[in-house]
Amino acid sequence: MKFFITGSKRGLGYALKEKYGNTESLDECDIFINCKHDGFLQVELLYEAASKNKRIINIGSVGSDWINGYKKFYKYGIEKKVLKDANEQLFYDGINTTIINFGFLDTESVSHIKRPKIDLDYAVSIIDWIIFQPYKIKEISITP
Repeated sequence: MKFFITGSKRGLGYALKEKYGNTESLDECDIFINCKHDGFLQVELLYEAASKNKRIINIGSVGSDWINGYKKFYKYGIEKKVLKDANEQLFYDGINTTIINFGFLDTESVSHIKRPKIDLDYAVSIIDWIIFQPYKIKEISITP
């Protein structure tokens, strides 16, 4: 299996690249791991991968539930909610796409947040588990 992983310079994307390797483009992969949050780019890449009939794993966030209350995170929450909704639409259209909604991961980018965090090795093991399931998984949410 060949993987194309976005956001592989640090954090979860880097850990995934270390485990699976990383091709140069979406065209070369069997499995696309849509990891890098960059506004609505994750949604655009999801639709592109779906049009190429790729196996897709989207890294979402429990932040997709934050659109009702956490003003500080509205924009992030809305971007992740759109990713979650697009994943659901494509899943029911027959695309093999999964979204994993993690709580805070133990990465440098959130080191200033003093809340429980998910270990990166554990997060990678969840992705590994999803890859090797015999059935399609639409969505899974994990919080510490």
